[in-house]
Amino acid sequence: MDLPGQPEAPRASRAPASGVKMMCAILVVFALLAAYGQWERSRRPRTETLNIIPVSNVSPTPSPNNR
Repeated sequence: MDLPGQPEAPRASRAPASGVKMMCAILVVFALLAAYGQWERSRRPRTETLNIIPVSNVSPTPSPNNR
C-alpha cells in the first residue's frame, strides 16, 4: 500500500536497444552519403570539362548510296 508521505522515485525511461542501433545506422549512412557528395563535388571541375575541337573545312565524303 502506498502511503501519501512517501513519493515514488521517478524511473528513467530508456530507448530500446534496437531503436538506438537503427538510429546509429541511419546516421552512418547519412555521413557516408555526405562524404560521397563532397568527394564528387571536389571532382566536378575535372569531370565536367569540355574540349571543343574545330573541324576543318574538308568536303564531305560521298556516301556509297549516292552513285
